Amino acid sequence: MQEEAAKIHPALAPWIIFSNFLRKIYVERGLIRSFVVRDLKSRYVGSFMGIFWSVIHPVVLLVSYVFVFAVVFGQRPVPDSGTDRFWLFLFCSILPWLFFQDSVQRSSTVVIDNANLVTKTLFPTEILPLSVLLAGTVNHLIGFSILLGILVFGFGKISVFVFFVPFYFLCLMLFTLGFSWLVSSLNVFVRDISQILSVILTFWFWFTPVFYSPERFPPRLLFIVYWNPLAHVVTGYRDCLLRMRMPDMKMLPVLVLASLVVFVAGGMFFRITKREFVDIL
Repeated sequence: MQEEAAKIHPALAPWIIFSNFLRKIYVERGLIRSFVVRDLKSRYVGSFMGIFWSVIHPVVLLVSYVFVFAVVFGQRPVPDSGTDRFWLFLFCSILPWLFFQDSVQRSSTVVIDNANLVTKTLFPTEILPLSVLLAGTVNHLIGFSILLGILVFGFGKISVFVFFVPFYFLCLMLFTLGFSWLVSSLNVFVRDISQILSVILTFWFWFTPVFYSPERFPPRLLFIVYWNPLAHVVTGYRDCLLRMRMPDMKMLPVLVLASLVVFVAGGMFFRITKREFVDIL
């Protein structure tokens, strides 16, 4: 085995390490499932409304945003948005953002919150951000089902382009998981990361076209939208669900590349730094 390992080209070594990292996650799929169930139960079991709180919180947020922007400021979707109802435009846009924001924020402290497992057992810490992400996926699917029901039964709007949405969500999951691995690891070494992250996400939110179409962005700042993976996901959701048209194929390579790069980089960073967790925690 050592002779075979010595024959491996140095350029391939990081990819082999990362593939072993992913293989370990697959092997621990039963444990991941248990953590996802535990996460959902800890958040909702014992409350009167249970998992419906995952719907109530986004709805309250949606209503407050609609009141401020549509009622107070008179914000309306641009004519080519596929709808003239701002609440529907915002509902479609904010779903992927809330999934990203919630997963990343909760992942930033997940290793520290489970320090007793990390320090006392041979625990696969890489599954902690993944379990948070999968629990968030359940909430996202609930919200997406409600949106799809409104579009189909309320407005009779559906097209074959809805089948592009899972592709956008897969890219979003890869990007979010890579970013979550990165911040969860960094926060072990620098405890200010979770606070810094809140500031970054606030700016990121307003620079993502959730409340507006990219066409309204100042031309000199359009590069921010171009290099923002969340902007492509949000726009892709609206294209597929509201505009009922083929997504912008020119932007898909940017989204795929950014998702894969962040996924691999975050995973590699976590794989390297996890060795120091026990000493620090």
